[in-house]
Amino acid sequence: MRRILVSLALLAFSWSAPAWAATPTLAAIKKAGKLIVALDITYPPMASEDSSGKPEGFDIDLATELAQRLGVKAEFVVMSWDGIIAGLLSKRYDIICSAMNITPDRLKQLDIVEYLQVSQVFVSPISKPVTKEQELSGKTVAVQVDTTSAEYSEKAKRQGIAISGIKGFKMATDAFAALRARQADVIVIDEPVGRYFVKQDPKNLAITGRALAPEPIGIAMRKDSSDLSAEFKRLIAELRRDGTMKRLQLKWFGAELGT
Repeated sequence: MRRILVSLALLAFSWSAPAWAATPTLAAIKKAGKLIVALDITYPPMASEDSSGKPEGFDIDLATELAQRLGVKAEFVVMSWDGIIAGLLSKRYDIICSAMNITPDRLKQLDIVEYLQVSQVFVSPISKPVTKEQELSGKTVAVQVDTTSAEYSEKAKRQGIAISGIKGFKMATDAFAALRARQADVIVIDEPVGRYFVKQDPKNLAITGRALAPEPIGIAMRKDSSDLSAEFKRLIAELRRDGTMKRLQLKWFGAELGT
């Protein structure tokens, strides 16, 4: 993985995994002077790179703001989504801030602090829209692997929707490439990500329906990080009260989600 170091005021971004194991407690993070954050940068507008290779996105701004309020630097580690939880459990970083849906299975392994409510939507060609679950019958569905979108599609198939195929991709960008190449008929994806890609190709693609009602996404940390979890709950509430959360949503999504 190529290394990028970007300095932004008091906050530094490091795009390579540290050789040492991250310590999870709030006191240890403050002593180290940095919060090590994992994310998947193939998920705009939540996280991606701009044309110059610098990090950008809602989750990056959010983690940066949280680190600043803790009085430390934010240091980012780029991870593939299918290995991101394993990396946290092996102590490569302190938290995951990468649009992670909060599910019962994940809560068995992790503490997760909610910060948004996000819908799952269908993105399909305007000429052949998929507007509801029943219309997945006979269609090839593209999803990112190890996501709630993939779980939703598999569940729909098990429950009798005659989906002709489910194609899983490591990166959301690859799923959209497959849709544009007509290797898939529809994508199930988080609403802000769907809206981002539709804006890139508005003549051909659209959000054509909702797969799942808004569900919580959150910042994940290990079970031994209860003090950090409590502090993040306090800080997220603070961000909502002082308008920072709304400002970040308007910046990256153009609207508040889950309302």
